[in-house]
Amino acid sequence: MNEPHSATGNAVLVNALSSSMRSTLNGMESVPGLVRQVVEEGSWRNFTTPRGEHVTHKSFESFVTAKPTRGLGYSIDELMRLVADDAETLRLVTDLIGRPESDFERPESQENVWIEPEAQDVAGESQQELVWRDPSDDPEALQEAEAAAEPDADLNDPVNRDAFELRLVGKSGGWVWALKVARSVQPSKAGGHEESDHHDPNEGGPGRKVSVSEFARLTGWSTRRVMRYHRAWERGVEMHALPSFDQLKPGMDVPLPTAKTWTECFAPGDVSPERAEALVTGAHEAGISVRKVIYAAKSPGAMKAAILADESTAEAARTALLERARNDSELRTALARTIADDPVFRKETAVESRKAERAEYVRHVAGEGKVRTPAGQTLALPQDARQEIAKLLEVVNGPDATPEAVAEAYGTIQSFTTLAVEADPEVQLREQRTKFSKALSTTAKSIQAIDPNDLAAVADDDLREKLTELQKQVNELATMIVNEERAHPRS
Repeated sequence: MNEPHSATGNAVLVNALSSSMRSTLNGMESVPGLVRQVVEEGSWRNFTTPRGEHVTHKSFESFVTAKPTRGLGYSIDELMRLVADDAETLRLVTDLIGRPESDFERPESQENVWIEPEAQDVAGESQQELVWRDPSDDPEALQEAEAAAEPDADLNDPVNRDAFELRLVGKSGGWVWALKVARSVQPSKAGGHEESDHHDPNEGGPGRKVSVSEFARLTGWSTRRVMRYHRAWERGVEMHALPSFDQLKPGMDVPLPTAKTWTECFAPGDVSPERAEALVTGAHEAGISVRKVIYAAKSPGAMKAAILADESTAEAARTALLERARNDSELRTALARTIADDPVFRKETAVESRKAERAEYVRHVAGEGKVRTPAGQTLALPQDARQEIAKLLEVVNGPDATPEAVAEAYGTIQSFTTLAVEADPEVQLREQRTKFSKALSTTAKSIQAIDPNDLAAVADDDLREKLTELQKQVNELATMIVNEERAHPRS
């Protein structure tokens, strides 16, 4: 809430705001941006009227309610209805006047309804809605503008007038300013900015459209900024059926969309249209100011510094990265490769993966009340074991569960499994049979994988001894099983 400008400089903003507020609905699209600038720059505190009278205000409310031209001539509630769709401006004003935003919430049925002060005739019937008019049509605002105009600025020329107004209050956005650009600018056919700065005098006169670079010169903007507003109108043609550029002429007024649609089409900052579209969509989905999202995207260095320095910022970045990775296969691959290549990450990943697997097993057993044996048998646990596992589940699901605590819970369930197997001789028999069968199958596969020719080529006394000993053990096992079968034939 600084006061960086002189009283005369502040008057330009105050007069532009007052003029826009006296316009009708479409003209008021610029009001939130102007209010925000007036508050941010402290212009309301100290300014001069068009008649040269010096005015100071100690409170923002007195500035709003004071009669023109010493103030705006509105109530605070009326002003808040005008800026209700601009969350950033609403917050700035409520902070300034010390009142909560809830004081100015409107019933749903009253949204987007605005009644002009003194807009009713004597009979009490509302007058017909007026067409939007340029703020510079206001005599007081125009008087102030002429005093500050550049020597070559002819304010009777609608293009010059549009450019001059944007030069004075160029920090404001909205459909009003996009219209000024759309109706005044004719980019080159290639879409660039290098069209000749001045048209041939024989090809047009006052009211002609000008090149991007010429309009940028008149407004004091960069050509990129002019084109951002031009692209916003182009998107408005697609999304809100606005008139196309070839239908617009300098000074021409058309109905404009509501203020809340502006951020759907306008991308502030120097970003490509493709990035801008994605950033705007992301801002809307998160309910965050588009300006803040664009700024963050344009400041990777600042974003990295905040992540390194601040724990909550790092947590937000981690959450966002994981959410994006779920739908971005390339990012998932990059993250996995980074973790696999880093010894520290690789070790921690192995620990956490084992913890997650064991925790999931504990949850499954607690939910089913059953365990699975090494042989693949499913066994129901007794009631006392289930009660004990329910306590283990609380430990596993705790926010501070350590790998050691989860491993202990997992081991407890394994002990319950062993007891369940030992309690049933038939189950124990199947477990042992499966265990031996797996061991023999593994041994057989290993022997079958040996190439006899390769073995013969490298065999030495040690290998021969090991192979002979193995053959002896296999023969003994086979003989024992055969003799056992003969002594105890199956019934």
